[in-house]
Amino acid sequence: MSTTPSLLRELNGLNVLVVHPQDNELRVVSSHLQRIGCVVQHCWPVPEALPATDVAILAVEMEQRDAILALCAGLGEDAPPIIAIVGYENPSMLQLLLETRPAAVIERPLKPFGLLTQVLMARVAWKRKVEMLDQIRQLQVKHSSVSKISMAKTLLMLRHGYGERDAHKRIQRDAMSQRCSMEAVAETIIEQHSHPP
Repeated sequence: MSTTPSLLRELNGLNVLVVHPQDNELRVVSSHLQRIGCVVQHCWPVPEALPATDVAILAVEMEQRDAILALCAGLGEDAPPIIAIVGYENPSMLQLLLETRPAAVIERPLKPFGLLTQVLMARVAWKRKVEMLDQIRQLQVKHSSVSKISMAKTLLMLRHGYGERDAHKRIQRDAMSQRCSMEAVAETIIEQHSHPP
């Protein structure tokens, strides 16, 4: 697990997109981010898609509701974390915030420590999420491979009278002789036995 100093060092050079109206608050946010070493970009109004960035800070404004929802709906599971800036609480704003699904929320008036904390926590949470998604993908690939090998063994056992151990050895032997994976051999066996004899 990373230590706090190494996490703070990671903020140096971090690309941060600030989606915010051109006003004094934008200058304050940009100044704080630059002070901790972030590379800041700015855009407004809300874009249709996020450009390449590490973190996005989004001013959640009711007049931009449709654009905000369209942007968030188009984000993939590996999209950078979004930190929402909100100014007041009412049912409409809370609903928009829930639909936006930000990684963190900063309430106005902004405080430098709060901004730093939320950027850091959002980035840490995003990295954990990406690692977890990668592990899930690896498990899905492994599960698919194991399922194919298991199906191929079952076919060899049913069609050729192999025992389970012999069926496994046959697939291993073919993989070694053909210099390919056991999964590739299993796929060939499944394809060859896909039609009844």
